[in-house]
Parts: sequence; structure tokens; C-alpha cells
Amino acid sequence: MKSLSLIVLLGPDMKKLICTDSKAFRNAMLKIAPERFSFGMLSNFPAGCCEFTSYMLAKFFIEERAISDIEMLHGVNQFKKTQRHVWLKVMGYDVDITANQFSSTNKTVFCTTNSIWHYSRFIIFESHQPNVKFDHFHEEYQEQLLSDYKMVLESLAS
Repeated sequence: MKSLSLIVLLGPDMKKLICTDSKAFRNAMLKIAPERFSFGMLSNFPAGCCEFTSYMLAKFFIEERAISDIEMLHGVNQFKKTQRHVWLKVMGYDVDITANQFSSTNKTVFCTTNSIWHYSRFIIFESHQPNVKFDHFHEEYQEQLLSDYKMVLESLAS
């Protein structure tokens, strides 16, 4: 991974950084063999792991890029009430690296303001700042997620 330094970016430059990092993070996760993930749900990436993936991506932005303006959005599909989804809002940009788990899009990374795909399908029922220490999870899950996060960082660096 490139040397990290605090850079103040605005406008299009910030969007480019957020989008580039999101794509790289997704690609780093895809490079990891599914059976290597300690936290079992991540082995199905991108399916069924939007919440945990969003926590890890938020941790990356907060700890590696010093971006703290992050919200985690939880939505329920207004057409299929049993279907929920989680994505991030990073400095005003909707960021989602797991959306293509749904048949309604083949887009692998969303990085845009006011995503039509998200807001036309999902009704947000919760929004909060993500706990990137993962200490709100059971201790075993916390350890697994932290281990997997480190593995993603190593994958990013290779």
C-alpha cells in the first residue's frame, strides 16, 4: 500500500480518492480466497455481508485516510420488506461495494451523491456513525473481523 499521509482534498479530488479507494478495497477482498476469511459471512462476498463489509470499509477510511464524516445507512427494500441493505455515506457520497449482490444492478461499486439506485429501492430506517473498533459485536466476531480487516489491508498492499 502507498505511504499514508493526511491530505486535505476537496470536491472532485475527494470524490476520486473515495471512489478509487472503494474499488481497491473491493478488489482486495475479491483477491482473498473465500475459505481464508475467519468471519464466515465474508466468504460469500459480496452476498449477505453488506453490513460487515461496510464496517471494514469505514474503518479503512477513518484509520487510513483520516476521513471521519461517515454514516452507515441501513435500508429496507420497499418492494421486498424482508430484504435489507447497508451502505456508507462518506463525505456526502453514497459508497457501496456490495450492491451487485442484488439482481437489480450489476454495478460493483457505487460512489455518487444521492444514488438513485439506493434511494428508489431502500427506505432508510437507521443511520449512525460506524463503530470501527467492532467492540459492539460478540468478542469472537470482533476478533474475526479485525483479523479479516488486517488480511484485506495486506491484500491491498500486494
